[in-house]
Amino acid sequence: MFRKILRISLVLIGSLIIYSSKGFAVDDPFIGYGSGGYNGKLMIFSIPGLESLKEISIGVDIHGVVSDGKDLFVVDKAQNILFVIDLSKSSVKKDIKLLYGFGPSSIAVSKDGKNVYIAGELSGKVAMVSIDSGKVVTVDLKPMPSSPNFITITPDGKYCLVSDYSNNRVLRISTSPFKLDREIKIRSPHGIAVTSDGKYALVSSKFSASLNIVDIKDFKVEKAIKTGAVPLNTVIDSKGAFAYQSQHGSSEIVKIDLAKKEIVGRFPVKYNPDNISISPDDKYLLSINKFSTGIYDKIYSNISDKGGIVTPQNMEVIEIASGKTIKQVAVSGDITDTIILSRGSVKDASLKGGGQFIKQGGKPDVSPKEGVKVSYMPADDRPPGIFDADDGAIEIRLKALSYIFAPNVVNVFKGDTVRFIITNIDEKSLYIDKPDVVHGFTINGFGKQTDVLLPRGVSAVMEFKADRKGSFDFYCSNFCGPVHHEMRGRLIVE
Repeated sequence: MFRKILRISLVLIGSLIIYSSKGFAVDDPFIGYGSGGYNGKLMIFSIPGLESLKEISIGVDIHGVVSDGKDLFVVDKAQNILFVIDLSKSSVKKDIKLLYGFGPSSIAVSKDGKNVYIAGELSGKVAMVSIDSGKVVTVDLKPMPSSPNFITITPDGKYCLVSDYSNNRVLRISTSPFKLDREIKIRSPHGIAVTSDGKYALVSSKFSASLNIVDIKDFKVEKAIKTGAVPLNTVIDSKGAFAYQSQHGSSEIVKIDLAKKEIVGRFPVKYNPDNISISPDDKYLLSINKFSTGIYDKIYSNISDKGGIVTPQNMEVIEIASGKTIKQVAVSGDITDTIILSRGSVKDASLKGGGQFIKQGGKPDVSPKEGVKVSYMPADDRPPGIFDADDGAIEIRLKALSYIFAPNVVNVFKGDTVRFIITNIDEKSLYIDKPDVVHGFTINGFGKQTDVLLPRGVSAVMEFKADRKGSFDFYCSNFCGPVHHEMRGRLIVE
């Protein structure tokens, strides 16, 4: 009797502590991998229990996560690097440098793992990378500017499909020869999923509130289904029967019957989902929720002793059969992409433990810095602009708000000491009405000097030497809302 009462008590306690249930998930059947965004990490966790199994520090701003069954592949948007990760050891075994200013944001891999295809959001290019030789071949997506921010590959490996939000189009790129093949106009395209038979691509149109069903062979929209507010990403089950699409604006995931081409279910999530993934057995959905407003009031971080609250994002597991949430945890970083693998396919014996992702009162988990002084001060209320400081530095007072930086073009000379003072002046996130919006700031090519978080109430101060000439894109490196990707500017070093 005592054991029964104790067991019930432990279950109740575990259900209350939704961000930690150590020991619960060590036997979970699936393992999830998430690219951690600004924390520079690959995050490994169990499904459905959401135990943190391991975190691997890789780079500065980690995006995309795909697998060929033997390795994982991720990219560093800040440093223009492709990383190859050995699944059996959960460690980096190779890194391949991409082109200067490439700005990778999304990746796809051929079935044999020989080639990886990468969308270069900041450069307007798509790359094909040979894993064996490290050779990088690119296709320019004219007209410029182009912003390819999502890429996937068809099951037969013949085509890559790429979304370009700057030109409201989806492109079909032949893999052999590697060249642009066709394009189709779709307003504000984002995520793309391909049916297992290779016949259709499902394209999320975030400002048309729709899922576009594209015939891949004829490359035309067969039907557009109105789904919800700000749809971002879509996954398809293993049978090709149902698709699931995240609705960032309405905080839900919709279920679409692909035979009927109509919505058959809605799953509420908390709050504002972006990336979603599905378990190999089609039992679980994993939703990456970009805001946790009001959920984790005690689990927040102060960026400094001057203030600046950073509230966590969260992951949520939904049992598809019931449509109910069975687990939700606060997470560190800004998880940009996820993949779920069967535990039996992962041979890493070190993935035994389990624990929570984030603890109360800790500092925000930001990638390490090199060659820069970073500090925070009370919010700077001076007007934005570029000024000569008394100590000889070039002082850039930058304002960040949904969804722009002001000024968005900064000119300096090589050798200048550059001091950025960046202030988040948002009162709430535009379009989704969230008061706890946190921006990020990273300069591509200067990632180790400039990857910082920008919570409200403080200004980030960073000082470094502009030691190379060129044009360098800067961008918001923490998901701040539905136009987050478009929040960009440029540093020009002459």
